[in-house]
Amino acid sequence: MAKLTYTVVQVGSEWVIRLNDAEYTGYRSQESAVTAAKAVAAKLGLNGSDTFVEVRGTDGSTKTVFASDPEPPTIDSMMDAER
Repeated sequence: MAKLTYTVVQVGSEWVIRLNDAEYTGYRSQESAVTAAKAVAAKLGLNGSDTFVEVRGTDGSTKTVFASDPEPPTIDSMMDAER
């Protein structure tokens, strides 16, 4: 299973999403970059990849803001929990 980590980082006045050697640029805010990265990571997570989104601070620290669930709950298990 592939492990993919999208890293959101500020570069100058814009926000960038990095994945391996690729950069996706042009985000005007951290929030918009994180939202885009989470959307892609969630979709890939449904296809079986372990996906993560992290935000890198100006001090180099990182904070994970999304992690896919390798075994998401099924509709049936969620319905059983409500009964």
